Amino acid sequence: MDNKNFPTQDDISDAIHQLITQTPGKYEAMAKNLDPVAGTENALRNRVRQIAGQVVPLGMAVEMEMYSGRSDITAAMCKRAGGVFVKLPDVQQMGNEELLMKFNELLSALGQFASTHNEITADGVLDKDEKNLMQTKGYRVQALVAEIMVVTEMLFGEGDAQSVQLRASDAQLNSVE
Repeated sequence: MDNKNFPTQDDISDAIHQLITQTPGKYEAMAKNLDPVAGTENALRNRVRQIAGQVVPLGMAVEMEMYSGRSDITAAMCKRAGGVFVKLPDVQQMGNEELLMKFNELLSALGQFASTHNEITADGVLDKDEKNLMQTKGYRVQALVAEIMVVTEMLFGEGDAQSVQLRASDAQLNSVE
């Protein structure tokens, strides 16, 4: 088996590129972080573009997310699998007021989704760009609903909220390792 037999899908490559370009220092800084001695911008770009069978391996993608503090790659993988990625908030910093703000965000996102849906279906045809726009708006609604559910359980679920946060943090750490 060879890397050429398993190219990275375009949406995942796009997420990797997005993560790198949204990180301070972009490709150069990311390459140096991944390999302080021999890491070069060109070598990293070749991996992202999959030149000559090069790829960004999963372990490298995980390191990129840890270095950048972003989750673009994980979110793209979750979306590809039909799910959404919900970053767990710090329950110590969450309360009823923050939960209410999340509900307001959800209502706003739902309104944007409905408005976009009406606009893109008005002509009776859904083209590729319109489909992508609808999926982006819908994905945001799904993510907010999932986040509200997680935060609600963390705040009000049976048992101690701190123990729920601890279990969630442990699960998040174990999923990264």
